[in-house]
Amino acid sequence: MPRAIWSGPISFGLVNIPVQLFPATKSKAVAFHMLHATDNTPINVVKTCPADNKTLTQEEIVRGYEFEKGRFVVMDEKDFQAAEAAVRKVRAIEIVSFVDRDQIDPIYFQKSYYLAPVETSIKAYRLLIAAMKKQKKAAVARFVLREKQHLAVLTRREDTLVLETVFYHDEVRSTADLPGAGEEVKLSKDELELAQDLIERMSGEFDLTGQKDEYREKLLEIIDQKIEGKQITVPEMESLAPVIDIMSALKESIASRAS
Repeated sequence: MPRAIWSGPISFGLVNIPVQLFPATKSKAVAFHMLHATDNTPINVVKTCPADNKTLTQEEIVRGYEFEKGRFVVMDEKDFQAAEAAVRKVRAIEIVSFVDRDQIDPIYFQKSYYLAPVETSIKAYRLLIAAMKKQKKAAVARFVLREKQHLAVLTRREDTLVLETVFYHDEVRSTADLPGAGEEVKLSKDELELAQDLIERMSGEFDLTGQKDEYREKLLEIIDQKIEGKQITVPEMESLAPVIDIMSALKESIASRAS
């Protein structure tokens, strides 16, 4: 069972529901060490002060904000505590509004967490989930975690509350400066109908259980082969030519789905 990384109440109106915050996902990426190329010795990361060429311990390192080039103001733990206390009078996940779930643009999502109730809050926790389910609502909330105020969206997964940290609006880049943005393109009725037909043929239920990280599996296979001393060959990769005749490409795609 993962360890809780935060604890405090969900608050909305005068209702407070004590909860614990747990990571909802885990990375399964293949980890590598940095080695010295000549003898494969793992490299130590050493923090030094360039002014006196001294190796530093963790206790000798502080955090500083560069307010002018080469000039820093040093911050300590009480400074961060003061900022948190000024922004949030209580340590809580404060719900600021409830919204329709389909109004939420997925581009804002950052990281998922589970919210679990403590023993004394199970009934209130279940009541909140039931009410949100009945109303088909999600909650917009804010809280402080790891010296940063986060915006979050509370949704539900089965009988569990999920907290999704989200980007602030000014952290999401505009699409206006991207290549092709705002460019007028004429689409024929036949092209649109064929594209819709292909989408319909490729439609299904959202289910990721059959999907797997093929790159990670192949990488682990190659690692095993190298341990056994086998020679690794790089296969040729196919190159995809840009589609010139969209109609033909759509018709061929549909035909391949029909067979």
